[in-house]
Amino acid sequence: MIAVGVRSRRAVANTTLGGLLVTAGGYALCAWALAPKTTPYEVAYDWLNLSLAYSGPSQFQTFIAQVGIHLSHPTLLLVGGCLAIGVAVAVWSRAGARGEPAPARYYGLMTLLVFAAIGASVSTDLAELYTFWGLAGVSTYLLLTHLFADERSTRAARLALAVPAVADLALLAGIAILWSRYGVIRFDALVPVLNNTPGAGPKALTVASLLVFAGAAGRAGLFPLQGWVTGVAETPPGAQAAAQGLWTVIVIGLLYKMLPVLVSAGTLPVRAMAITCATSAVGVPLLGLAGRDARRVAACAGIGLTALALLALFRPASVALALTAACAVALVRSGLVLATAGLVTGMRTADLTEMGDGWNRMRSSALGLLLSVVALAGLAAGVGGGSLRPQWIAVYGAAIGLSALAAFRLYFSAAHGVLPRRRGFDPNRVRQVPGSMSAPVLFCFVLAAALAGAEFSARWLNFIDGRPHSIEPFAALAWLGAAAVGVLLAAVLYWRAPELGTRLTGVATTLWAGVLGLGALLGGRFLAAPSIRLAEEMEDTGLLRGESAVGDAIERAAGLARMPARVLIPLLAGLAVVVAALLAVFAPGVHS
Repeated sequence: MIAVGVRSRRAVANTTLGGLLVTAGGYALCAWALAPKTTPYEVAYDWLNLSLAYSGPSQFQTFIAQVGIHLSHPTLLLVGGCLAIGVAVAVWSRAGARGEPAPARYYGLMTLLVFAAIGASVSTDLAELYTFWGLAGVSTYLLLTHLFADERSTRAARLALAVPAVADLALLAGIAILWSRYGVIRFDALVPVLNNTPGAGPKALTVASLLVFAGAAGRAGLFPLQGWVTGVAETPPGAQAAAQGLWTVIVIGLLYKMLPVLVSAGTLPVRAMAITCATSAVGVPLLGLAGRDARRVAACAGIGLTALALLALFRPASVALALTAACAVALVRSGLVLATAGLVTGMRTADLTEMGDGWNRMRSSALGLLLSVVALAGLAAGVGGGSLRPQWIAVYGAAIGLSALAAFRLYFSAAHGVLPRRRGFDPNRVRQVPGSMSAPVLFCFVLAAALAGAEFSARWLNFIDGRPHSIEPFAALAWLGAAAVGVLLAAVLYWRAPELGTRLTGVATTLWAGVLGLGALLGGRFLAAPSIRLAEEMEDTGLLRGESAVGDAIERAAGLARMPARVLIPLLAGLAVVVAALLAVFAPGVHS
């Protein structure tokens, strides 16, 4: 409907928002029906049923892939997060994406991304999940390259194809290894056969688990694959908000569904996953301090908190907490991107040293940014748990403090800094963004705050995973202290020692530039350059020709619709007769 049924920008936005709200109504009915029940609802239909062999183990004689829907309390939480992010971005885009070209393409791809995220959340087997995963990847890439006329935006957004493509291939390889060893791809059927299938040893399960996690880590932007998230600052803000928020939900959904398989692989995969998440939780917010781009700082702080939520998933008693925190993080990341985009648009710069006075000139945007970073710090404290080893206490404390430091550095600079006069820019002409751009940020904050409060409710956690939980309020207060240290350090560096903060940022930027140069020297020739050439070929040939063909087909269809009735009716009747004759001839029982 979006692609061929509407023309004006407002009609496209209303159609998108209407579809999301209708879906939200269906979701509300499902949640109402499933809330009092403890057993999930599941339905599946055969999609592919291929005969592969006539001998050998029965599970390898046929390949069956199904289109299924699995609804339980955890998947209801994931789907609700997807819909909330989709509605927030759609409402913000009514005013925030007013200057974007090709509105039908923009809103159509955004709707497709939300659909793929919901499909991945309710999928019942790995083939279905990977189909929606690939659909989400394609729509994300096309959204981030929406400004194809802008060379800087297109060049930066090609990272969204170059980096995650390797991770997607790793996920596909992990799925292939699991099927080649066990012959099943349904999540509920994998666990019973992990330890009693002849010829399937622990090494294959370990390799498959690491490959699956590599696919999830690439899409989540964990270190060192965060470049496709932090390097696309020139792309449309609505696309960034949708991609960062929805991919957080998709990744946590994949790891939650695969958690029994990952844990069954032994200690090595879980230890590698935990170390990767811990490194990302500490290192990526630290990298956010090595730069002055507000959009990059917001992305780095969000990745750090996402890594903390994924790290909590591997604690046995924290699965419900991790799912709740991940959905809240997804909402905060989307709201933080939208709030930062409003300030960047109003001040016409993304450089933190050239931003400021947002509290006086853009009060609602600065308030949305403040609420987002407060939610970020609160969520970081909520993810932390008790009964941890000393090294993990240090990791959590450093990650929470650095995330709070990066987020509040962004807030202090944008809201309370000095807004300088620049060439072609008069600070007195800065105006507040429309209310429709501030309301979605507040909406994301309210939902994230509700989920953050639910993290401290044993009844809510029991509702999510059906297990008894105990709340440790003193541990939460200790983690809030770590967040408060980060806020205090940001305030001191901004209010009392701004020159020291500037020097530290300069040194960190220089060091990180050297690391990036070394990485480009080692991997640019063999990884980035071929991937970017592939992206260029796809854009210059496939994408442009495909869009032209679709446009020509729509134009021809519109021409047929304008034909006189005396010509159109006989034409349609003749076409119906031809189709009926072909079906009659080639139907089973006729041609045989």
